[in-house]
Amino acid sequence: MTLFTKTQVADRHWSREDVDRIKAMIVADFSELLNRQPAEGLQWASTKTDLVELSHLVWESGLLLDERGVPLSFRSIVNRVCAVLNVVPPHNPSGTLEKIRARKNIRVRPVAERYLLLHHQQHIPHPMRLDIKRVRVRRNLPSENAGA
Repeated sequence: MTLFTKTQVADRHWSREDVDRIKAMIVADFSELLNRQPAEGLQWASTKTDLVELSHLVWESGLLLDERGVPLSFRSIVNRVCAVLNVVPPHNPSGTLEKIRARKNIRVRPVAERYLLLHHQQHIPHPMRLDIKRVRVRRNLPSENAGA
């Protein structure tokens, strides 16, 4: 029987560069996402827990800055991404993060690790985009409002 570590799947070992590359990709995709508007109809298709975990990874990078050049807070990142993706933000993102860290279910891999697997094994260039769906936003036409 072959045993693997969390940085290894089958005969593949994740190098520090692999991990850094997927984290940089997540930060770049997140940055692009935070510049979108809620009215675009984007929705998060995965769990809110995954979204908080990704938000924390992005916050840890310190690369997202506000208009004054100050790194965004964890809470502001969570609130903004939840608004863009039309998700109700958790009341306590830090509490959600503590629950993530305390998970005892070994079958649940960290979201960044799952994205690393998708990127390397299935050659998906931006795995986070798989968890974002666009729904049709119904716009009222002037003729629809005329009869009201």
